Amino acid sequence: MTATEQLLNDHIHRLTREHRVTYTDPETGNSSYPTEMSLFDQLRLEQASGRRSTGGSGSGSRSPIAIQAMILWNEIREALNTRHIQHTAADEPEVSHESKLQKWGVRALADPTGVAQENCLRTTVGWVNAISNLINPVRKIEIVGTCPVEGCHATHAWTWNEDEWIRNTAITAAGLQVQCGACGTTWAGADLHSLPALMEAAEEFVLELSVANELVNP
Repeated sequence: MTATEQLLNDHIHRLTREHRVTYTDPETGNSSYPTEMSLFDQLRLEQASGRRSTGGSGSGSRSPIAIQAMILWNEIREALNTRHIQHTAADEPEVSHESKLQKWGVRALADPTGVAQENCLRTTVGWVNAISNLINPVRKIEIVGTCPVEGCHATHAWTWNEDEWIRNTAITAAGLQVQCGACGTTWAGADLHSLPALMEAAEEFVLELSVANELVNP
Protein backbone atom coordinates (compact mmCIF):
# COMPACT_ATOMS: atom_id res chain seq x y z
CA MET A 1 0.00 0.00 0.00
CA THR A 2 1.37 3.40 -1.00
CA ALA A 3 1.61 6.38 1.36
CA THR A 4 -1.28 8.09 -0.44
CA GLU A 5 -3.50 5.00 -0.15
CA GLN A 6 -2.75 4.67 3.57
CA LEU A 7 -3.46 8.35 4.23
CA LEU A 8 -6.72 8.14 2.28
CA ASN A 9 -7.88 5.11 4.26
CA ASP A 10 -6.92 6.78 7.55
CA HIS A 11 -8.83 9.99 6.82
CA ILE A 12 -11.96 8.22 5.60
CA HIS A 13 -11.81 6.10 8.75
CA ARG A 14 -11.61 9.20 10.97
CA LEU A 15 -14.51 10.85 9.19
CA THR A 16 -16.85 7.85 9.18
CA ARG A 17 -15.94 5.55 12.11
CA GLU A 18 -14.85 5.56 15.74
CA HIS A 19 -11.09 5.94 15.93
CA ARG A 20 -8.22 6.43 18.34
CA VAL A 21 -6.54 9.80 18.62
CA THR A 22 -3.24 10.86 20.14
CA TYR A 23 -3.51 13.25 23.06
CA THR A 24 -0.34 14.86 24.41
CA ASP A 25 -0.56 16.42 27.85
CA PRO A 26 0.66 20.03 27.45
CA GLU A 27 2.28 20.00 30.89
CA THR A 28 3.89 16.57 31.13
CA GLY A 29 4.32 15.72 27.46
CA ASN A 30 2.87 12.25 28.13
CA SER A 31 0.74 10.74 25.37
CA SER A 32 -2.50 8.77 25.61
CA TYR A 33 -4.73 7.27 22.94
CA PRO A 34 -8.45 7.72 23.70
CA THR A 35 -11.23 6.62 21.34
CA GLU A 36 -13.56 9.23 19.88
CA MET A 37 -16.61 9.07 17.65
CA SER A 38 -16.43 9.74 13.92
CA LEU A 39 -15.87 13.33 12.85
CA PHE A 40 -19.15 13.29 10.91
CA ASP A 41 -20.99 12.36 14.13
CA GLN A 42 -19.11 15.05 16.05
CA LEU A 43 -20.14 17.63 13.47
CA ARG A 44 -23.79 16.56 13.69
CA LEU A 45 -23.68 16.79 17.49
CA GLU A 46 -22.13 20.26 17.27
CA GLN A 47 -25.17 21.42 15.31
CA ALA A 48 -27.62 19.96 17.84
CA SER A 49 -25.79 21.08 21.00
CA GLY A 50 -25.44 24.63 19.69
CA ARG A 51 -29.11 25.49 20.05
CA ARG A 52 -30.00 28.29 22.48
CA SER A 53 -33.48 28.64 23.92
CA THR A 54 -34.99 32.09 23.44
CA GLY A 55 -38.25 31.54 25.25
CA GLY A 56 -40.98 29.06 26.07
CA SER A 57 -41.94 28.37 22.48
CA GLY A 58 -39.34 25.65 22.09
CA SER A 59 -37.69 27.42 19.18
CA GLY A 60 -34.42 29.27 19.40
CA SER A 61 -31.49 30.68 17.55
CA ARG A 62 -28.24 28.83 16.97
CA SER A 63 -24.91 29.75 18.45
CA PRO A 64 -22.24 30.96 16.00
CA ILE A 65 -20.33 27.66 16.16
CA ALA A 66 -23.52 25.69 15.47
CA ILE A 67 -24.21 27.86 12.43
CA GLN A 68 -20.69 27.22 11.16
CA ALA A 69 -21.16 23.49 11.79
CA MET A 70 -24.41 23.53 9.83
CA ILE A 71 -22.81 25.36 6.91
CA LEU A 72 -19.86 22.97 6.83
CA TRP A 73 -22.05 19.85 7.12
CA ASN A 74 -24.33 21.08 4.32
CA GLU A 75 -21.28 21.60 2.12
CA ILE A 76 -20.00 18.10 2.88
CA ARG A 77 -23.40 16.51 2.26
CA GLU A 78 -23.82 18.32 -1.04
CA ALA A 79 -20.35 17.27 -2.21
CA LEU A 80 -20.95 13.62 -1.28
CA ASN A 81 -24.42 13.55 -2.86
CA THR A 82 -23.06 15.04 -6.08
CA ARG A 83 -20.15 12.59 -6.16
CA HIS A 84 -22.47 9.65 -5.48
CA ILE A 85 -24.79 10.62 -8.34
CA GLN A 86 -21.80 10.97 -10.68
CA HIS A 87 -20.63 7.45 -9.80
CA THR A 88 -23.97 5.63 -9.66
CA ALA A 89 -26.36 7.77 -11.76
CA ALA A 90 -28.78 7.48 -8.82
CA ASP A 91 -29.67 9.86 -5.99
CA GLU A 92 -30.29 7.20 -3.28
CA PRO A 93 -31.03 9.52 -0.31
CA GLU A 94 -31.41 6.42 1.91
CA VAL A 95 -27.66 5.73 1.61
CA SER A 96 -25.77 7.29 4.52
CA HIS A 97 -23.13 9.91 3.87
CA GLU A 98 -20.61 7.68 5.63
CA SER A 99 -21.33 4.95 3.10
CA LYS A 100 -21.13 7.40 0.20
CA LEU A 101 -17.67 8.54 1.30
CA GLN A 102 -16.46 4.98 1.84
CA LYS A 103 -17.67 3.98 -1.64
CA TRP A 104 -15.95 7.02 -3.12
CA GLY A 105 -12.75 5.93 -1.40
CA VAL A 106 -13.02 2.41 -2.86
CA ARG A 107 -13.46 3.81 -6.36
CA ALA A 108 -10.58 6.22 -5.89
CA LEU A 109 -8.25 3.45 -4.72
CA ALA A 110 -9.15 1.43 -7.81
CA ASP A 111 -7.95 4.20 -10.15
CA PRO A 112 -4.64 3.00 -11.64
CA THR A 113 -3.52 6.57 -12.47
CA GLY A 114 -3.64 7.70 -8.84
CA VAL A 115 -5.38 10.96 -9.80
CA ALA A 116 -8.67 9.96 -8.17
CA GLN A 117 -6.81 9.00 -4.99
CA GLU A 118 -5.13 12.40 -4.79
CA ASN A 119 -8.42 14.24 -5.39
CA CYS A 120 -10.24 12.19 -2.75
CA LEU A 121 -7.37 12.59 -0.28
CA ARG A 122 -7.27 16.35 -0.81
CA THR A 123 -10.99 16.58 -0.08
CA THR A 124 -10.98 14.30 2.98
CA VAL A 125 -7.96 16.04 4.51
CA GLY A 126 -9.77 19.35 4.07
CA TRP A 127 -12.86 17.99 5.82
CA VAL A 128 -10.87 16.47 8.68
CA ASN A 129 -9.04 19.74 9.28
CA ALA A 130 -12.20 21.84 8.94
CA ILE A 131 -14.18 19.76 11.45
CA SER A 132 -11.27 19.51 13.88
CA ASN A 133 -10.59 23.25 13.76
CA LEU A 134 -14.27 24.03 14.26
CA ILE A 135 -14.80 21.72 17.24
CA ASN A 136 -11.41 22.05 18.92
CA PRO A 137 -9.85 25.31 17.78
CA VAL A 138 -6.15 25.50 18.59
CA ARG A 139 -3.82 28.43 17.96
CA LYS A 140 -1.55 27.42 15.11
CA ILE A 141 1.79 28.80 14.00
CA GLU A 142 2.46 28.67 10.27
CA ILE A 143 5.80 27.18 9.19
CA VAL A 144 7.13 28.04 5.75
CA GLY A 145 8.49 24.98 4.00
CA THR A 146 7.80 21.81 2.03
CA CYS A 147 6.08 18.73 3.45
CA PRO A 148 8.61 15.87 3.46
CA VAL A 149 6.00 13.11 2.96
CA GLU A 150 6.44 11.21 -0.30
CA GLY A 151 3.52 11.93 -2.59
CA CYS A 152 2.67 15.21 -0.85
CA HIS A 153 5.50 17.79 -0.90
CA ALA A 154 2.91 20.56 -0.47
CA THR A 155 3.86 24.08 0.57
CA HIS A 156 0.29 25.33 1.08
CA ALA A 157 -3.09 23.92 2.09
CA TRP A 158 -6.69 25.11 2.41
CA THR A 159 -8.31 25.32 5.85
CA TRP A 160 -11.88 26.12 6.90
CA ASN A 161 -12.19 29.28 8.96
CA GLU A 162 -15.47 31.01 9.81
CA ASP A 163 -17.54 30.00 6.78
CA GLU A 164 -14.77 30.13 4.18
CA TRP A 165 -11.71 28.29 2.93
CA ILE A 166 -8.39 30.06 3.52
CA ARG A 167 -5.02 29.26 1.94
CA ASN A 168 -2.27 28.81 4.55
CA THR A 169 1.14 27.21 4.71
CA ALA A 170 0.88 23.43 4.60
CA ILE A 171 3.00 22.94 7.74
CA THR A 172 1.65 24.32 11.02
CA ALA A 173 2.60 23.88 14.66
CA ALA A 174 0.03 23.57 17.44
CA GLY A 175 1.03 22.75 20.98
CA LEU A 176 3.55 19.92 20.92
CA GLN A 177 2.67 18.73 17.42
CA VAL A 178 3.37 19.74 13.84
CA GLN A 179 0.96 18.82 11.06
CA CYS A 180 0.73 19.03 7.29
CA GLY A 181 -2.65 20.42 6.29
CA ALA A 182 -2.36 18.92 2.81
CA CYS A 183 -1.79 15.23 3.60
CA GLY A 184 -2.67 15.17 7.30
CA THR A 185 0.63 13.72 8.53
CA THR A 186 1.47 14.62 12.16
CA TRP A 187 4.89 14.81 13.80
CA ALA A 188 5.35 14.77 17.57
CA GLY A 189 7.93 13.82 20.17
CA ALA A 190 11.29 12.66 18.82
CA ASP A 191 10.07 12.99 15.22
CA LEU A 192 10.18 16.78 15.58
CA HIS A 193 13.98 16.75 15.87
CA SER A 194 14.46 15.38 12.35
CA LEU A 195 11.64 17.37 10.73
CA PRO A 196 13.65 20.49 9.74
CA ALA A 197 16.24 18.37 7.87
CA LEU A 198 13.49 16.36 6.17
CA MET A 199 11.72 19.54 5.07
CA GLU A 200 14.96 20.96 3.68
CA ALA A 201 15.63 17.76 1.73
CA ALA A 202 12.08 17.79 0.38
CA GLU A 203 12.46 21.39 -0.79
CA GLU A 204 15.68 20.50 -2.62
CA PHE A 205 14.01 17.46 -4.20
CA VAL A 206 11.06 19.52 -5.47
CA LEU A 207 13.45 22.14 -6.88
CA GLU A 208 15.54 19.51 -8.67
CA LEU A 209 12.39 17.89 -10.04
CA SER A 210 11.14 21.25 -11.31
CA VAL A 211 14.47 21.93 -13.06
CA ALA A 212 14.44 18.46 -14.61
CA ASN A 213 10.90 18.97 -15.91
CA GLU A 214 11.88 22.30 -17.47
CA LEU A 215 14.77 20.63 -19.28
CA VAL A 216 12.50 17.89 -20.63
CA ASN A 217 9.67 20.29 -21.48
CA PRO A 218 11.30 23.65 -22.23
